[in-house]
Amino acid sequence: MQTYLRADIFDRDDDATGVAARDGTTRARIERAALKLFAQGGIDGVSIKDIAGACGLSDGAMYRHFESKEALARTLFEAIHARLLGLLKASITPNASLKETVQAVVTAYCELAEDDPAQFAYHLTQRNTFLARSGDGGSDPSALLARRVRLAMESGDIPKGDPELKTAMALGVVMQAGEYRLYGRIVSPLTDHAATFTRAILAVLAQA
Repeated sequence: MQTYLRADIFDRDDDATGVAARDGTTRARIERAALKLFAQGGIDGVSIKDIAGACGLSDGAMYRHFESKEALARTLFEAIHARLLGLLKASITPNASLKETVQAVVTAYCELAEDDPAQFAYHLTQRNTFLARSGDGGSDPSALLARRVRLAMESGDIPKGDPELKTAMALGVVMQAGEYRLYGRIVSPLTDHAATFTRAILAVLAQA
């Protein structure tokens, strides 16, 4: 995910559009510059000096806004993750069926991928790193789906098995498509295929 991303991911007039910061602020410009560099080169391959240069600031000015590169990277991830969870919660109810839960998860990922592919690319590549460090894997679309899959197994709606394995297999349907979209191997918007993804995931979950 560090090379050959679609060029149009960053061909947007949004250099001052914040991820966590208010649009138009210096902090927002830093966030956008860092998001682009992290998505292209990975967090470890980018320095504070690189980010400062990309947004026309000195190293010292950078530290007035973020105490470290790691703090900036985490701020970006947490803001994107919160946005993803917000998209999910906006389209799901506490007593949602398995199909409704799958639809909500698919819709959240597809909408983020199309509305802000740079954010989607960053979340896709850094999700396991940050959630593993925080121990907050339960606050995650995949964890929500796994819980619903477990309930569906207990009620006999789908065959019994390892809910985490089934969830991983199911999410691969939309996540692998999302990666292909970032690379340009899929040219049509993911949102156009949300219904197809939902049917495919339900078919995966229905298998023994």
